[in-house]
Amino acid sequence: MMCMGLLALMGGAVLLGGSTERALKSGTFTQLDVQILDSKNLKIEHQGGDPIKLGESAIIYLEYNGIEYEISPDPPVVLEVANNMKLSLPEEIELKEGNSAVILIKNERKNKIIYRKELLSPASG
Repeated sequence: MMCMGLLALMGGAVLLGGSTERALKSGTFTQLDVQILDSKNLKIEHQGGDPIKLGESAIIYLEYNGIEYEISPDPPVVLEVANNMKLSLPEEIELKEGNSAVILIKNERKNKIIYRKELLSPASG
């Protein structure tokens, strides 16, 4: 099904005068995954696509208890395919058993969401 969507996107880009290369380089094909390591740390893994500069062109937000926190690395980090990084949560946030939060990674220049996932802290033990 993803192949059909990809073909439709590439076909649409060609029909509208754009190139397939531009459609593929738009950053929408970067595949990321975020997991909870422990109550104070997340792991971000780059699973495919172009390198992404977290903290500069891609800003990381965590929505927790109705508040949105920016949790981007400082200084910015370039994350490439097959690499991962540990990201510490702000001091006031602790993802205890049963807590949920939403992680968002946004391309600030294009004002688009690159990645969104609801995180649920697993039961311990």
